[in-house]
Amino acid sequence: MRSDTHSTNPPPQPSHPPQPPRPPALDLETYSEATRRALYDLVVAVHFQAPVETPPGDWYPAYSPDQAGLAVDLSRGRWLASWTRLEEAASDLPEARRQALVRIQADPEAPHGVAFYEV
Repeated sequence: MRSDTHSTNPPPQPSHPPQPPRPPALDLETYSEATRRALYDLVVAVHFQAPVETPPGDWYPAYSPDQAGLAVDLSRGRWLASWTRLEEAASDLPEARRQALVRIQADPEAPHGVAFYEV
């Protein structure tokens, strides 16, 4: 006789695929080159690289972060990323509108562990 605690049925499979692993938490309180580089890579991934499946209406630049002059810096205790919006370079918009400037803040709930806020 078989015990009720031993089943030959396989364990149930989850109904949705597992979430990708979360990136390690970054220390955004102090400067380190490793943190700056990790944030640079996150800015590139979020703002310059289109996902495999781009939703309709989303737009990503056709130029590289280097062409746009992407810089990530810690200033007055805040991480900032800036770059030139090359698609606006020839426009008559004010300089402030032709430049992108975002504050980077830790956000454990965000897909990359950080959130970007336009300045």
